[in-house]
Amino acid sequence: LVRKLYEARRRGDQDVVRSLLASDVRWHDPYPPPFGGDFFGADEVVAWMFGPLEHEMDDSGLELHDVVANDRHAVALVNWWTVLEGRRMDGREIGVYHVQDARITEVWFTTEDKQASDSFFSRGEPIDDSPPQQS
Repeated sequence: LVRKLYEARRRGDQDVVRSLLASDVRWHDPYPPPFGGDFFGADEVVAWMFGPLEHEMDDSGLELHDVVANDRHAVALVNWWTVLEGRRMDGREIGVYHVQDARITEVWFTTEDKQASDSFFSRGEPIDDSPPQQS
């Protein structure tokens, strides 16, 4: 299932990607918006994946290094690279996929170097990830 997702994404096949996701999928990507965030529902995930995510970057690629899975979970080891405003970054991440009824129901990603990727994707502007102040 996860291998099919990455292959369809590489081909730009939105219909296949959508068919692999539960209609109420929860997708958690660790990068600052518009490059990541929390997305809910197959339509929102596909719109982000093939919209702002794809169009904001000058160039990018994903390589699925390996997948370890059983009938309820999959862990994907992913190599990625992107070019943004003439700068290139290479990274690695882990995606933990929850699966039910042959559909992806939730995904959590973590990146190898959160500080470096936050700085890169925020275009060098500081990211405020501190908890909100109570008034």
